[in-house]
Amino acid sequence: MLEPRIVDLTALKRTDERGWSINPVAASGLDTGRIGNLHVVSVRPGTARGNHYHTDATEWLLVFGGPASIVWRSPTQPEPRELHLKEAGPWLLEFPPLVEHAIENGADSDCYLLAFYDRAEPTTLKGEPR
Repeated sequence: MLEPRIVDLTALKRTDERGWSINPVAASGLDTGRIGNLHVVSVRPGTARGNHYHTDATEWLLVFGGPASIVWRSPTQPEPRELHLKEAGPWLLEFPPLVEHAIENGADSDCYLLAFYDRAEPTTLKGEPR
């Protein structure tokens, strides 16, 4: 079954009085390979990013700055599934090819995504309406 994976950041997250620091590229395992299309986006309260999938790339999302809900659907399990990230993060999620996904912000302030892929120009297709 194709499913997103939550990467355990415990050993890689550094915290001190200033806040936290993490290298999501090392956590993803891409630190010895090529990274494509790294970008940061905000998600305003009451909005969503995504509901799309990639036919030929794995996507990693580092979610931080607030709670969020992740909704996904895979070709092997067509019913949408949802995961509520109740803490501010950071959370690193890995989405294999063909897994449709969206990030919804139900909080009162912006949350943020650092997104990157294992290829420079992944083929991105719109997902089914929920």
